[in-house]
Amino acid sequence: RSLKLQYSNVDVRRATPELLLGIRCLARELGKLPSLRELNLGSSRLSGNLRQVLCELQAPLYSLELAFCSLLPVIPWPH
Repeated sequence: RSLKLQYSNVDVRRATPELLLGIRCLARELGKLPSLRELNLGSSRLSGNLRQVLCELQAPLYSLELAFCSLLPVIPWPH
């Protein structure tokens, strides 16, 4: 029901193919947690990719923690 993914060292400012693949993989794995209701991404740099990270969730979150995140602009995804 609750997952902490704090202190991510991923630098989303450099959108490499490997990084984009990793974000898609993370989204797929989060989608495999149908009971997930609380997600803590505190102190992570994934905030520019929140849509991609959260897109596979099976149900709405009750709580999304983004404390101490460097909120970044959206990273453009290749078409």
